[in-house]
Amino acid sequence: MERMIWRLLSVDSPFSRQALLVFFTFSLFHLFTFVCCPLSLAQTVQSSETLTELYKKDNCTVYTFNYPSINAAGEATVLSSAIFAWTPEKRRETDSIESLHIYCHFTITSDAERPSTPGFSKEQVLLSLFPNREYKSLFGESANYVGRCIVIAPDYEGYGVTKDMPHPYLSQRLTARQVTDAVTYGLALYQKESQESSTLLPMKSNWRSFSMGYSQGGAVSLATHRYIEEAGLADELHFQGSLCGNGPYDLVQTIRYYFEKGVTTMPVVMPLIVKGMFYSHPDVARYKLEDFLSQQLLDTGVLDWIDSKEYSSDEIALMWYQQLQQGLDSLGHNYTPEQMAELFESPKKDKVWAYIRNMFTPEVCEYLSDPNNFDAVPEEITSAPKAIHRALADNSLITGWEPQHRIQFFHTKDDTVVPYDGNYLSFRDAHSYGEGDLFRVNDTFNKSDHVDAGIDFLVELFTLKSYSKYFNWICEGPTTVIDLIDNPQFSIDNDAWYTLDGRRLIAKPSVKGVYIYKGRKTVVSR
Repeated sequence: MERMIWRLLSVDSPFSRQALLVFFTFSLFHLFTFVCCPLSLAQTVQSSETLTELYKKDNCTVYTFNYPSINAAGEATVLSSAIFAWTPEKRRETDSIESLHIYCHFTITSDAERPSTPGFSKEQVLLSLFPNREYKSLFGESANYVGRCIVIAPDYEGYGVTKDMPHPYLSQRLTARQVTDAVTYGLALYQKESQESSTLLPMKSNWRSFSMGYSQGGAVSLATHRYIEEAGLADELHFQGSLCGNGPYDLVQTIRYYFEKGVTTMPVVMPLIVKGMFYSHPDVARYKLEDFLSQQLLDTGVLDWIDSKEYSSDEIALMWYQQLQQGLDSLGHNYTPEQMAELFESPKKDKVWAYIRNMFTPEVCEYLSDPNNFDAVPEEITSAPKAIHRALADNSLITGWEPQHRIQFFHTKDDTVVPYDGNYLSFRDAHSYGEGDLFRVNDTFNKSDHVDAGIDFLVELFTLKSYSKYFNWICEGPTTVIDLIDNPQFSIDNDAWYTLDGRRLIAKPSVKGVYIYKGRKTVVSR
């Protein structure tokens, strides 16, 4: 049933070779101005003073709004977002909003896929089914507060009102800041308008919030979780915790996995990562995209396709498939089908995988292929490979923080796009004292690869009833380190330092205060 729903939402968009050549020619000037001057495009859009209704579906009304935030350069910008609100047709006097869900969308390459699109994206259709969803399992476990909700689903930078800007793909802290800005601004607009509206329900006094997402959205959800805690916003947002599906939490290990396997089953991720780091990370911005990506990959026109925001990842894969079948003529570079087969392979019709070594320059390949280069993050950036290494490491969500609220991970062991061992297991090993208490994983929810597992995850989350136990577990709250000290069945790392609320520190604290060290309260006086 889940796959049937998803297929009904899918659209096939074939492209002819002739149309592609026209597009390549049209894109030359656009590519030059976009890559060379990514921050020079002035915005004229303003932050919203009210919510704008997009459409109503059954018991859900969808609104859009624009909100202030910052971009990769630290400059003021305005971004867009959607709100999906429970608006029951037969409103009772006692009805109220009991939950706020922060939804972080998965990897998109087309602006039409964004949450606030007026054109009904796949995620948007599913999100509109979420409000008023009755979460009562077959075993009678109820979590109906989950569906009596509003969902704030921001468009990431580079989509919506910023579609003419680059998307800082997997720039975790930046995107988390922008998502949180959307939540605080959108929540204020909603609360203001609900006071005088006959449609919008008031927020219940003890409402609660969760962050959630899959794939890129899983990583952004975890990054938003971290940002909310670090910014001291957990109480203000009544934050409970996160549901994170198959996210790339450790970019270094994910890239290393591709080089060990030799192929990537979702090739568009590679130029997205490099372009995202080029836009958002100062070390990578010192170089050119040609210093990272191979000439043959660039000649396919993938950067034009990404910049245009016109094509989904499936459509990009189809265009690559056609190049693999027909060869490629691009700006004086001619590639036969046999030469294209050095870059791509086709496991089945209309699908492509890519040989990872031929996607990057020889220098980058040599560096990323050597495991000895990953013993430590480079301190001095003297080459393009070291720059991309530093950028990937800086956007890791594995270390440098300890969660204070619960995280329910979902991660299939059969994922070839975001590997289980290099992501969930990396997180687990870096936070060993919290597994089962602060975080846990369901690694058997699906036995498929990344995309099919994502379909099941989202359909289950938004349309069915089996996830009530996960929300209930998150709301039960974690046990702190102090509670665990007296538990003989539990062991913490005696050589690590912890704050009194259970956060593990990366070193001995330099700020005066009381901490946990070797299982005891310890005073740091200097």
